[in-house]
Amino acid sequence: MTRFRQASDRLVDADTAVRRAEADRLAAVAAMIDAYPAPTPIVESPAAERVVSAGAEGAGAVGEFVALEVGALLGLSEPAAWSLVHDVANLRARHPLLWAAVAELRVEAWQARKVALAAEELSAEAARWVDAELAELWGVVAWPRIRRRLAGLIVRADADLARRKAEIARRDRFVSIRHLGDSTSVLTARMDTAAALTLEASLDMIVDQMILEGAQDRLPVLRARALEMLATPPLPDAAAPNPSPGLPLADVVVHIAAEALDTAATDATNVARVAARGGDVGPVLLDQLAHLLGHHRIRVLPVTDLDHTVAYWRSTPGSPAPPGQTRISNLGPLGRREHRAKTAGIWTLSQPEPGVYEWTNRAGRRWTVTRGRTTEFRDRSDERIDLVFTSALSR
Repeated sequence: MTRFRQASDRLVDADTAVRRAEADRLAAVAAMIDAYPAPTPIVESPAAERVVSAGAEGAGAVGEFVALEVGALLGLSEPAAWSLVHDVANLRARHPLLWAAVAELRVEAWQARKVALAAEELSAEAARWVDAELAELWGVVAWPRIRRRLAGLIVRADADLARRKAEIARRDRFVSIRHLGDSTSVLTARMDTAAALTLEASLDMIVDQMILEGAQDRLPVLRARALEMLATPPLPDAAAPNPSPGLPLADVVVHIAAEALDTAATDATNVARVAARGGDVGPVLLDQLAHLLGHHRIRVLPVTDLDHTVAYWRSTPGSPAPPGQTRISNLGPLGRREHRAKTAGIWTLSQPEPGVYEWTNRAGRRWTVTRGRTTEFRDRSDERIDLVFTSALSR
């Protein structure tokens, strides 16, 4: 039992270390928010950094590019970094008892963030009331029970908000399709419950018929096949007295390699990569394109989203623009917010060779982006520090 006890103690110590690290991570983000330099106005510049809300009501304000700093340091996308900043600001200002419980390791950081997110539409006063109602449960009651109680408290805290959210939910119906790249896709939808029940009944009727005809697949598979049948009706017959409605319109971008257009080639594995509104469909054999797109009208859209690494100089009277500015080694894809941070001089960008981008933040930290992969640049002094730290841990 001694070895088992040692293993048990090790597991507890490891869990405590993880909780402490996650709590410290939130505290460090809070310190970043506090220490982030106030934006310096740039006269008549649309790229100027703005002061924005750090979170919900009562959470304070911060410069909008703080998420770029946090995201770069933690390897997060800008939306994920903003989510972290918002949650930390909300926890500290609107849920002070929960914030203290995280520091005391009585609640895990991810659970605290769930609470902050669930209560973000409440007023600051209502959020603090919810915080007080949950204060005695942390470390005592299991998370599933706390989560259910949280939902009830939020409704109680602002009944009018709950009613408005229910009405918005009824209006905010959607269908989302995400392509997995393996010839299957995931469909997620929010719809009227009555319509959902009708759809469910329709699928079950088709499934029952499949079973009568001898189908033996698992029920989830049969229901997927039934939905596929509903989604792919027969093509319209133009000669019919009452032809079916026109085919749906699809905005599709198909990338075909030059060698795939060689009709003399004998290789039968030429593929195209198809990107649609639902996301990247993935590699598709050329002879499968007709099957993939046969139930749509196709509209080809141009794609333009390139930025000049070294800013483009426009011609002015008496000062013509230098030639050769628009070239492969001076172009690269860039999101709008990152472009504004670069234009404002908050971040600097260079492209030492085509496809290799080096970003530097205001603190002098540097990252290299190549083929979508981001790595932090470390000079030799950083490496020595890391080596000393690693050696100390190994003792």
